[in-house]
Amino acid sequence: MHGRWEAFRGESKEEKDLLFTAKKSKLFQSKTELDVFLGNNKGEVPDFKVKEGYSKSSCSILLGDFNTMLAQVTLTKLISEIYQY
Repeated sequence: MHGRWEAFRGESKEEKDLLFTAKKSKLFQSKTELDVFLGNNKGEVPDFKVKEGYSKSSCSILLGDFNTMLAQVTLTKLISEIYQY
């Protein structure tokens, strides 16, 4: 599939093991926004949307094509702070 990421169970590439696909919501974006389709969803309406927050260290997970927020994710520590070299 062009322009889509596919996630499969384990090492499989078989359709029955497809967990989800994701694609950019719009061709041109100032902030990242992805449409996520669960494996059995072959339609045009996504199951979830992932939207980049105001800072690049946060994002929101929304239900389908609605603005119902399911979760907010915020990076609280930079990897460089966790792994001191």
